Amino acid sequence: MKKDVHFWIATVARGILALITGSAIMVIPDMARTLLLLPIAIVVSIFCLAAYGVLDSAIVFITSFVVSSRAPKAALRLQGAFGVIVGVLLFSVIYDRVHLQWFLYLIAFQALCTTVAEFVFARHAFTRSTSVWNYAAAAVALLFLIAYSFAAIVLVDALSAQHIAWLIYGYLLALGLAQCLTAARMLYTDLQLMVVGAGG
Repeated sequence: MKKDVHFWIATVARGILALITGSAIMVIPDMARTLLLLPIAIVVSIFCLAAYGVLDSAIVFITSFVVSSRAPKAALRLQGAFGVIVGVLLFSVIYDRVHLQWFLYLIAFQALCTTVAEFVFARHAFTRSTSVWNYAAAAVALLFLIAYSFAAIVLVDALSAQHIAWLIYGYLLALGLAQCLTAARMLYTDLQLMVVGAGG
């Protein structure tokens, strides 16, 4: 139970991080609309998204230590390690060559990782309600995977930097909100179980 609580607290932290990064939707698309501020908008976006990727992936990797099942633990460690590597590469190796469109591919890949991880968690869930929530999260992540893959492959040439910024930061807002709501619900369920256990 204690490990479960730690997992959901980490999920709340990931959700808050995504919401903070996604709040750039209020600034970046407007900057990307003007020719003068477009280069600054791209640099700020790449920096924010790379920092988000590293921090979120680090939380995912750390979270793997509070999971007891082998398959979910491996899925979290792979997802976390890959995310940190990509974020560090964005910072160090290819920072000046990165295009904003690439983040559509990264979002699609993150959605793929989330789909697989949530499906694995659903298969190893201890309660039916947890399993249902994990399957629902996997389905939503799959929809994001399809939508952002389509945008990255088919629509990318028709999208302006402003539209890409809306897609990226809008995704982070939706992801952060979903993570916070799911984690809050699971923490509430765990709290109820602890109260019932203490009363019995």
